Amino acid sequence: MWLQLHDGDGFPFFVNMNNVVDFRWYEREGYTCLLTTAPVAEKLHRLFVRESAEQIMAMMRAEEARLAGRTRTAA
Repeated sequence: MWLQLHDGDGFPFFVNMNNVVDFRWYEREGYTCLLTTAPVAEKLHRLFVRESAEQIMAMMRAEEARLAGRTRTAA
């Protein structure tokens, strides 16, 4: 599942959430850190986005519901 998120400067980019293994919101800093399975120098790749963890979860639920509705109507 791909989600459009925003970097620290507010620029949009797309993240394949199937490759994200963990994400957490850092309140004081005001960003969410996503860890992906894409290896960079033999480590997990970190992405920092403006959206909160709760916003990301809501986006994922909405996309799952949209895809489930599309599957039902296609059958």
